[in-house]
Amino acid sequence: MPHPHGDASAHSACTVRPPTPDDYHKMAALAGQLGYPCTDGTIRDRLAGMQNSDQYAVYIAELSGGHIAGWVGVCIFRAVSSDKCAEISGLIVDEQVRSRAIGKRLLDAAEEWARLRGCDVISVHSNVTRERAHQFYSNNGFQHLKTQKLFLKSL
Repeated sequence: MPHPHGDASAHSACTVRPPTPDDYHKMAALAGQLGYPCTDGTIRDRLAGMQNSDQYAVYIAELSGGHIAGWVGVCIFRAVSSDKCAEISGLIVDEQVRSRAIGKRLLDAAEEWARLRGCDVISVHSNVTRERAHQFYSNNGFQHLKTQKLFLKSL
């Protein structure tokens, strides 16, 4: 049975599928476009810790000819203060092929995964400087709820 997102769309003939080790180098390059430089080894190690398919999913968008055009990560977020929800941990479309509905295809895959795991809500954090991303999420039904500061502490 074909993957539900594998059909070509009118906007972009692409297949959305889980990544394979052959994709890690391009996934790393795309993470760099997002501002998070890493290597294919880093991608491999991170994905190794995300094998529980009830908690994590990663999908890539592959154009005809094998070009990896983007990826999305999604996970289940749980907290004492709220019901579980799905959270997009990253979404990137190659800057050379943006505005071709590839991001929408990836978002659809993440949302379908979340629904199948009983999530009624999906969220995403987006840097305040990413105005184009904000518009993309707004255009796809997301509502801006609040602006936060992120604090990190090295351990």
